[in-house]
Amino acid sequence: MTRSPLSIGVVTDEVSRSLPEALEIAQSWGLGRFELREGEAGRFPAFTRDEVAALEDARRQGGRITAVSPGIFKGSVEDEAATRAALEDTLPRTIELAHRLGCPLVIIFGFERHEGEPDASRTWAMRAFEAAADQAHGAGMRVAIENEPDFWIDRPEPSAGMLDEIGHPALALNWDPANLHWGGHRPTVADLEVVLPHLANLHVKDYAPGRPQAPWFPVGEGQTPWADLLPTVQSSSDLEHVTLETHCEPLVESSRRSLDALRTLLDEATVTP
Repeated sequence: MTRSPLSIGVVTDEVSRSLPEALEIAQSWGLGRFELREGEAGRFPAFTRDEVAALEDARRQGGRITAVSPGIFKGSVEDEAATRAALEDTLPRTIELAHRLGCPLVIIFGFERHEGEPDASRTWAMRAFEAAADQAHGAGMRVAIENEPDFWIDRPEPSAGMLDEIGHPALALNWDPANLHWGGHRPTVADLEVVLPHLANLHVKDYAPGRPQAPWFPVGEGQTPWADLLPTVQSSSDLEHVTLETHCEPLVESSRRSLDALRTLLDEATVTP
């Protein structure tokens, strides 16, 4: 039996910085899965009443909020005050609003990893991830850590190893192959197979070296090997959708080109077992 192509979601502020406009444009393109990050007043959960109302209206029309990203754990794990604020303030407010919007997933980051950092930093990072997962689990949700270059969650094997070591049922991975590529490692199918057991969300954008100030491109126009990766995502992952993260200007035009290319790639990736 042929599996239908994966659905496509989108990070709303990668279509427009205005959330209502982003929702309207995405819906006109046939998209109904939305990942939330930036709003008018700041990063989620700092959304205005009008923005929340627009999201609730989109949900009434059949839309789904697939993930939210409050931007926590982007600094050093040694910044105890920032970690405490994330766990005691930002994350609880994020989970409360995400739960209200029917969202099952909170995306967090993996703390910057500095050369010469004490061995204890790894333990502190793991404890923070576990504490975040505990909060999400209590609300029937999960947290997914996004890989970034030179973070504790970065290359596939060490990242999967850390998640295995923590072993929390509400802790997963938001994998971004283009971030891995940006960090100097061209992603492979073998890398994907390493992270598949932990994969809760996949960001799709495109990267190419040689333009350091603007290394991001519409999907299919850079060098991240999506044609290699997506057939395995399609055939072997538990994902229902992948999430477009444009990352280059002009947003609407680049998002439209990326969406067209991604739809073609997913059609080509559809396999018959």
